[in-house]
Amino acid sequence: MLYDAVGSRWYSYVNQQSDLVSIGTARLVFSIDRRGQVQNLRVIQNTSNESFANVCLRSVLEVQLPPIPPDVADTLPPDGLTDEEIVFTMFPN
Repeated sequence: MLYDAVGSRWYSYVNQQSDLVSIGTARLVFSIDRRGQVQNLRVIQNTSNESFANVCLRSVLEVQLPPIPPDVADTLPPDGLTDEEIVFTMFPN
């Protein structure tokens, strides 16, 4: 669910700003707390430009997830899902 929600936003933002983003890859890491909120989002690698990194950050920050169900949350660390990684790559047309 997370990757589908982020991916659909990312494709939309890349299409809107295609003249600003460059070819390359951005790797982001983040956590998702028990409420379903993104925490500690950061870029750990970016071979593209700042506009591309901003599109990637925005795609993750704006995702709206439901709270983690209690039975699942009980199996997770207290901070929720930690060190999730997502990689975005912009290829040439």
